[in-house]
Amino acid sequence: MKPVEGNNEEGQAGEGKERKAWFREKTISINRVGVVIFEAPFDAKKEDEVDNTGMRVWPAAQVLALYALNHPEVLRKCEGVLELGAGAGVTGLLVAKACGRPADVVLTDGEHHVLELTRRNIEANFKEDGRPSCEYLRWGENVAEFRDKVGTFDLIMATDVLYCPEALEPFFTTARQLMSSKPSAQLLVSHTNRSYVPHYKVRKAGSKCGFKCTDIPLQSIPGCAEMSRATAADPRHPLLQRMQVFRFTLKSSIRADPSS
Repeated sequence: MKPVEGNNEEGQAGEGKERKAWFREKTISINRVGVVIFEAPFDAKKEDEVDNTGMRVWPAAQVLALYALNHPEVLRKCEGVLELGAGAGVTGLLVAKACGRPADVVLTDGEHHVLELTRRNIEANFKEDGRPSCEYLRWGENVAEFRDKVGTFDLIMATDVLYCPEALEPFFTTARQLMSSKPSAQLLVSHTNRSYVPHYKVRKAGSKCGFKCTDIPLQSIPGCAEMSRATAADPRHPLLQRMQVFRFTLKSSIRADPSS
């Protein structure tokens, strides 16, 4: 699977002020499900000190989408899908198309300028009637109010968002508060191993917040090896060498007593 790049197009981003940015259009298809995505190119300059990390398509997003779309039974049964730190929204948009209930999917991010791009990508792929929603959410902040507004979710996803140690605890506490109490409810995380946030720290943080972790080897995901070969020439994308997919479920004691 190799994304097809389209023509460059000028977009606007930035909270409270206009900021010119070049967005590249590409089509990403997985298991015959395709979405049109606008992203900031890797060589785009940061203007006005705005971080455009969340405005790019990273391999971890496609890896997690590949795993999710290879498990249609999970997508059919889950009531509510949430993506934390959605960025450009690749994973959430592909899942929204595959599950057949796009209005049940909520994409979130903690940066307003990134959410502008998320909304643009939602509008590029879905009609106004029955499209995924897009919400502002910073982990650990006003989560109870957010839950009162949108409810809880059977499936929560996040792709390569844990790149600083300080994010681990608020991320997992937020996911715990927003996950439904069903035994089948799960949190799927694709993570790139880094010296400052290695895989074991992700597992440990999840356990501390009441989750049980299962490793999903990338070699077990159909199509992932082909994706790895397609990106092998790019040193930024060492998929099989550094990436891991984790499946987190709430420990039974936590489901029985959510206040614990």
